[in-house]
Amino acid sequence: MKALITVPQDSIFDTFFTKENIELANSLGEMVWNDKAEHFTEDEVKEKIKDCEVYVTSWGSPALTKEILDAAPNLKILVHLCGTVKPFVSDEMWERGIRVISGNEYFAESVAEGTIAYMLSSLRKLNLYHNRLTKEKIWKTDFDTTDSLIYKTVGIISYGAIAKFLVKMLKPFNVKIKVFDIVDIPDDDKENYGIEQCSMEEIFSSCDIVSVHTPLNDHTYHLINEKHFSLMKKGSLFVNTSRGAVVDEKALIKHLINKEFNAALDVFEEEPISADNPLLELENVFLQPHKGGPTTNLRQVITKELLLEAKSYVDENKELKNEITKNRAMNMSES
Repeated sequence: MKALITVPQDSIFDTFFTKENIELANSLGEMVWNDKAEHFTEDEVKEKIKDCEVYVTSWGSPALTKEILDAAPNLKILVHLCGTVKPFVSDEMWERGIRVISGNEYFAESVAEGTIAYMLSSLRKLNLYHNRLTKEKIWKTDFDTTDSLIYKTVGIISYGAIAKFLVKMLKPFNVKIKVFDIVDIPDDDKENYGIEQCSMEEIFSSCDIVSVHTPLNDHTYHLINEKHFSLMKKGSLFVNTSRGAVVDEKALIKHLINKEFNAALDVFEEEPISADNPLLELENVFLQPHKGGPTTNLRQVITKELLLEAKSYVDENKELKNEITKNRAMNMSES
């Protein structure tokens, strides 16, 4: 196969293309590498993709526009080394039968793992007691409290790839699971993981923990807002590892300032978060700078697996394991 690899030679290149992955790629066929420290322009892609069958992208790569596709008559597959493919595909691409694979499943499993970590960190108040001990030199007191994930009622908003991994990971904690989704949850999943499908209002009013896994699109902007936060139980936990704009952040901040519940937030409406954002000053909030997943070490695993999958498809016409269909792509987050 011949592939155009658009990943620039910047600070994160080595996390995808280790020495072993570079050797692997070169052994699979003719590789056209991006030897620059920045992303190719669309014109540069048009020039370099001419005879390529495979287009390998990462965050920031040019989308497969009609102009690029016109310059790539041999193109068979888009290989996206990250999660959502929505910014990289086009109607023209689907019409020409270009197939798509991505690291979305790997990303989803890693985000689910991160979600568990955020839940546990928040319930155990790890950031509070760490900062108190290291910065204020204060040992524990008889009045300090912690909480457990075990036996909690966990509400999940949207039952996509991440949520499906999450319910599996939650099983050892003996939690009760409630899920909101506009699509019916498979009966097997309901039975295997004890899932109760219900309304958003029921989730926010009855659950000890609410975890959001909704992709951001025109229909989900501020999906979660004042009416939902006003329903949350005193002392409950709100977790968002999806996208910041799915949540009305001003409404969330108001309730957090009043200490009505706690939050673990990995994403924000404005990223990077501004220095004057009130969230930075609240003790009942556990914050991370959009680091929910995938963990850095998984990038090289994803790269290896997707390169081998592309080779098998292009040269041996084998089935695709990590394919993203048009319908699935259209329901992914914009970024």
